[in-house]
Amino acid sequence: MATRLAAHANAPRAIILRLARDLLPVAEPVLRSSPQLAQADLDAIARERGPTYAAIIAERTSSRPTPHSASRPSTPPTVARPSEVQREVQRQAQRPTPPQRQAPPVSASRTDGCTAVGAAVEANTPNVKPDMKPDLQPDMTPDMTPAMDAKELCGLFFAADSLERRLILISLEYLPTAAPILPMVMQQGDIWRLESSALQHKTEAVLRELERALGISRRTALRVVEDDSGEPIVAAAKAMELPADVLQRILLFMNPRVGQSVDRVYELAGLYADITVDAARRLIGIWRDADPPDLRTAKHAALWQDAVEQARTALSDITRRVPTPRRESAAVHAGDRAVGTDRR
Repeated sequence: MATRLAAHANAPRAIILRLARDLLPVAEPVLRSSPQLAQADLDAIARERGPTYAAIIAERTSSRPTPHSASRPSTPPTVARPSEVQREVQRQAQRPTPPQRQAPPVSASRTDGCTAVGAAVEANTPNVKPDMKPDLQPDMTPDMTPAMDAKELCGLFFAADSLERRLILISLEYLPTAAPILPMVMQQGDIWRLESSALQHKTEAVLRELERALGISRRTALRVVEDDSGEPIVAAAKAMELPADVLQRILLFMNPRVGQSVDRVYELAGLYADITVDAARRLIGIWRDADPPDLRTAKHAALWQDAVEQARTALSDITRRVPTPRRESAAVHAGDRAVGTDRR
């Protein structure tokens, strides 16, 4: 993912800055060719990450063409003043280098959401050319970027904080796989039923609607509803393409720990506007693979819900059609008895 985003002119700047400070195999292609990095960013990274990163940045700075190089090719080269990055390289080279320690495997100790998703993207991308991948350093082993299964990715997302969840959702947009298709398209009646259940704090009804609309298990639906941060329900709403105002009302009333902060609701509304439908549906696909739903139970629940709705509609139609019987006056019955008429 770092190799692909390095040459992308419209890559998210926050992700580029984070990748540039990552492990060297991840950071090297970004440091060499990303147009999102300004000179101030490169100087700060060189000071923070040490001589190896500073050397790569110095190579980038020295290989950058100058404006006068194309117009006057015969001019002899002049000795330029060393830049701040080059001075930093010289200072770092004069210091005694500490012994290098072998980095731990990502899957065992690292919980960085953006890096883990990037490792999963790189491991599941078969068409990347070998020369596009950064060379591993001698002290780094190939098992530092293992392929992560759906359960690890799902656990990683729910264990991450708000910033890491945002980065994961934005990074999922760049996955090479197609977004999964939801089992149903939300109609106006479905949206109204889900919103009404959330506003009335009917948790069971909300869980059933999420299971039907997203095709996830009951455990995953309960995990989405009870999350204290709110990003899972935002991803679910984006995947279902709910209107933004409906999502805000659901956030305010469904989970009191989320709805008690108006600022938090506005932050989640901003996240809803920033992510794409495909990214949200890819996250739903990860949830499905991590905890597959019981299709028989879901189908039975859907059929039962449809039967209840049909019965309710039929009863309302019968109530409108059947007229209310009129009561005839006692004088009419008395007149009928006087002439010997039997109305039966």
